[in-house]
Amino acid sequence: MEAQSRVSQLEENGFNEASHRGQSRPPASGTASPHPMASRSPSAQHMLDALQDESTSPGTPNRFVKTPAPDASTSGRLFHPEASLVLIGIRASGKRSLGLIAATALGRRFVTEDHYFQSINGLSRQDYLKVHGSEQFHQQDIETSKRMLEDNKHRCVIDCGLGSLTSGLQDYLRRYSQTNPVVFVLRDMDQIKAILNLDDRAAKLLEHGNSTHRKCSNFEFYNLEDESMNGSADPDTADRASPNYSFKLRNAQADFSSFVRFIAGCRLTDPALLSPFSLDGPVELRTYTHALLMTLSDFVVGRVDFAALESAGDVLEVYVDRWQPSMTRMLSKMVAAARRALGIPILISASRRLSESMTIETYIAVLLQGLRLGVQYISVDLDLDPSQIDRLRAIKGHTKLIGNYTNYVSKDNGWKGTTLWKMYQRALDFKFDMVRLLNVPTSRQDNDAAMWFAEQLKDLPGPRPIATIYNVGFLGRTSQVVNPVLTTVTHPSLPVAEAGREHVFRPLLSSKQIISALFDSYIFDPLQFYVVGANVSLSLSPAMHNAAYKFLGLKHHYSTKTITSWADIEMLAKDDTLGGLSVVQPYKVKLIPHMHALSGHAKAIGALNTLIPLRQQASDLTPSLDVQAQLRNRAGKITGWFGENTDFIGIMNCVSRSLSPRNVIQPKTTSLVIGAGGMARAAVYAMVQIGCKHIFVYNRTISNTRSLARHFNDWARAQTSGVALTSPHEPVKVIEHTTDPWPADFAPPTIVVSCVTHELLDGNLGADFEMPEQWMQSLSGGVVVEMAYMTKETPLIKQIKRFRELTQRPWVLVNGIEALIEQAVGQFESMTGRKAPKRCMADAVDATIRQNTSYLVDREEFFA
Repeated sequence: MEAQSRVSQLEENGFNEASHRGQSRPPASGTASPHPMASRSPSAQHMLDALQDESTSPGTPNRFVKTPAPDASTSGRLFHPEASLVLIGIRASGKRSLGLIAATALGRRFVTEDHYFQSINGLSRQDYLKVHGSEQFHQQDIETSKRMLEDNKHRCVIDCGLGSLTSGLQDYLRRYSQTNPVVFVLRDMDQIKAILNLDDRAAKLLEHGNSTHRKCSNFEFYNLEDESMNGSADPDTADRASPNYSFKLRNAQADFSSFVRFIAGCRLTDPALLSPFSLDGPVELRTYTHALLMTLSDFVVGRVDFAALESAGDVLEVYVDRWQPSMTRMLSKMVAAARRALGIPILISASRRLSESMTIETYIAVLLQGLRLGVQYISVDLDLDPSQIDRLRAIKGHTKLIGNYTNYVSKDNGWKGTTLWKMYQRALDFKFDMVRLLNVPTSRQDNDAAMWFAEQLKDLPGPRPIATIYNVGFLGRTSQVVNPVLTTVTHPSLPVAEAGREHVFRPLLSSKQIISALFDSYIFDPLQFYVVGANVSLSLSPAMHNAAYKFLGLKHHYSTKTITSWADIEMLAKDDTLGGLSVVQPYKVKLIPHMHALSGHAKAIGALNTLIPLRQQASDLTPSLDVQAQLRNRAGKITGWFGENTDFIGIMNCVSRSLSPRNVIQPKTTSLVIGAGGMARAAVYAMVQIGCKHIFVYNRTISNTRSLARHFNDWARAQTSGVALTSPHEPVKVIEHTTDPWPADFAPPTIVVSCVTHELLDGNLGADFEMPEQWMQSLSGGVVVEMAYMTKETPLIKQIKRFRELTQRPWVLVNGIEALIEQAVGQFESMTGRKAPKRCMADAVDATIRQNTSYLVDREEFFA
């Protein structure tokens, strides 16, 4: 019966267009009352039970094309946690640079084909060719490549060379991809032509290798050109001795590191340290999130300006509305461009009208390509043949599948009919990660029905997929605003959809419009935020946060408040509209005992910089932290505080993106932290988080330095409790005097973070610091982060510049403004639950600094 009803529906209305929205658990409050007819409607469980009795098979019409058996290129994508990752691609695709990045990101050994060939055969590839001739060389090259892959199946990143173009090795790679991720690296051919100085004919011959590599791989990565290369055409040939080299792959490093961690199933953060107020968790577990819809065809014709789309959504939905074989490459490039520009998860959905033939296989091919690209979400139409759904589920890897259905049939009674209930049951049967049900409304009353449907789902027993429920189009705007997870949105900079059948599914509202509507409907409340401390009058934080509020449509306000004790904070907490506090010295450590709860990061650091209020609900009970995270942007009685630390994020991000490949974190890597206050604690913790095992701390007051070292060493021992160690694990060591030579058993530091103030604090000039030259002997240079930002140039920065010019060692300098912006981004997101517009915040800081006048103290320039 179910199959027959679906046949008639499809014949009457054509294929169901793949639509474009998101998923969620509805919020505990803030939605409209149930539909007036709800009392006469069947319960959700009763409806689902009836649907299960109605049909013994969830099958679909026979006219759907049956799926052939999966080939090697679409094998399962869940591998052993330590399965080696293989990179293949044509010449100059950038495999070697990306391989080094991947090895660093995954903490694995990097194996290159050239090095392995010589280690096995005793000759370099070039010399072997000269000695044995081309025929024997090619045979030996293939056999050596196979041996390389077989001998290094775990805990490695492998750069597979030109042997991957031979049929023998391609067959081997197809089998290899059953157990290991094999990544095809794609690059713009114009760049490759320039690097290799090829004519058109040679370039076309070389490009044929791309289709070959796609067939013997199970993942694909478009190596987008990196603007940070500063004009260098090829990262593999860039001058690694240049003081600026570390910046030259920072964009590619961020892109590819994220990609390989995702496909390998690596967590960036220990779950024990993850805060419920962080945005690092799954997007679908947050409330009032939005999916920004963008079509592939708009990207192909150049109608997308990624720079204008910062924080325009929590997820980017790439909607494939047209398809032909040449678009495979364009989809890869679009995903790469979106990853770099927006830094948010990606969802791929597709129309069922992709080509004139409108075959289901074309639609499935697009989704398979999406899985190859390692995106976080794929939208799958729920009315597909079961074999098609099973095929996608079997190879989804770490990608989440969203079961998607749009109800077109007005006579079916919409949310009160049977079709949408059937599709929800189908999502349950196939164990989709999420479900997205949409309806074409006939009146505004359908918005009440959508809310009723969502409420019914809450009462279902047992585990169930997070659901997105709303009406599309002009009449459905109310339900789009109150839908709590991944409502599809647009942006003013995106093209307006052309009129047609799919026009009704194109979003009409932007994320900013929906957020503004949430305030206007009193679901969100305007809140007051402050930066508090002993001297905050010159803080740059208000400029950043207020600019971000305006950019996103949040009707909050952020200002400064000088405090002298905890009692001042208690006074602020009497205001129900207090949204949160940024904390500066000297309270980062002092406020720890007053917290009702701390994030794992703040607890480990022993210092905080962010206070988030915990609110009481009507029952006079204080909800759990997970529930509190859903109550952000809402006023209410404050009963306690949650302490967070985002200072370490600022330092960690600045260091990570500024390390050159020569200075990647290794077991011998050494870092130096100057200072022993709250910021120094954050710096030490940042070093631990990036994997540095030898951290030295210097401060003028030795007792404070020892106390800091003792705190982290005790914490480190607690983390290794139960693990057999040959010696006490003490990563943090004290260096007492600047006259002390650098300890002989440790490498010179390649990371230096100065956390001593160089500003006026309570009328006193902060400490000046210069490094002893005997501590600066790293031949590969390193990174210096100067956290003091109230002066244009501290003595340490001046010293490193002189030393760099004298020695030509590549020391990279990072000023405190960069770290300030990075920590403010994390702070903003923790306080509001919204993706921070980082570029907007940085522009606000720049504008504020330009407007300020400077003054001199002891010939040193300060900002007023």
